[in-house]
Amino acid sequence: MEPIPAKVVKTYPPRGPLHQCRFDEPVAFRCFRCGNTKKSKLITTYAGDWSRTLCNGCYGRLLSLYEIKSGSAAIGERAEQISAALLTLASADQQRLAERLFKASDNRANALSPEAIRFVATAEHIATKLESSPQLEWSPAIIGLCKAVEVEVIRRILEPIVTVARSVDLSADVKDKDMGRVAAFCSGISGKPPELGTFAHFLQTVIYSERRRSSSSLIRCFLTAMKQWTGSTWLLDPNGFHRSLTLLTTHYRNRAAHIDELTQADYDGCRELAIGAEGVIWKMIVSTETHR
Repeated sequence: MEPIPAKVVKTYPPRGPLHQCRFDEPVAFRCFRCGNTKKSKLITTYAGDWSRTLCNGCYGRLLSLYEIKSGSAAIGERAEQISAALLTLASADQQRLAERLFKASDNRANALSPEAIRFVATAEHIATKLESSPQLEWSPAIIGLCKAVEVEVIRRILEPIVTVARSVDLSADVKDKDMGRVAAFCSGISGKPPELGTFAHFLQTVIYSERRRSSSSLIRCFLTAMKQWTGSTWLLDPNGFHRSLTLLTTHYRNRAAHIDELTQADYDGCRELAIGAEGVIWKMIVSTETHR
């Protein structure tokens, strides 16, 4: 028999791994996500496990993530929604403390933008709280690491292209199905930067399409910007930047934006790829350094 502590008077339809029920009288329990003791008639279990009960607050947070992940929005939009949710999982004070700790633990963090630091530090802070929590909640932490990489791609690669392209006509590239969203941003038509998967696809086009490399104004602007970067060859190496971005998006970010339940092992793998000793974010920084 399941260790149900009182008489159930109503059960609600499962929402993914979350199953809520109402008892006939208040029941004391400890929420396994936040660790707080509660007493309520309304209790939620995770994956049908009565040793993993959730309070209403934690149920609401997990449910919002589940609804994003199971929704019909595009991958990029879901990733944006989850990255925004990540920053709500920690208070402003917790985020600031996490940022200070992250900077103190790794001097390389000084090379990151404040926005990238906020995403990495918050992801790391949330990750430390998740060992006994639902696997589903690892998704925002993973998305946060991917978002930090995306922020630095915009800062270190796309914004320099925007500078080079100020007096260049990119109208033909805007119509190109493989480069249109990047071209729209670099030309000023769209104020929304392309998300990580879109940039990875653009980079694939740059690497493999000889025709586009000889005819595209956008690619010429990219190559012009690259001439100022001392380590730029890695950016166009098929086994370099593009391979890392593809793995980051397909194996981690896209799965985190779907209904898949990611684990601590997934977070550890994503962390190593994004900000590990030889993480893509550090290689990108070295590759876009300018000659002084």
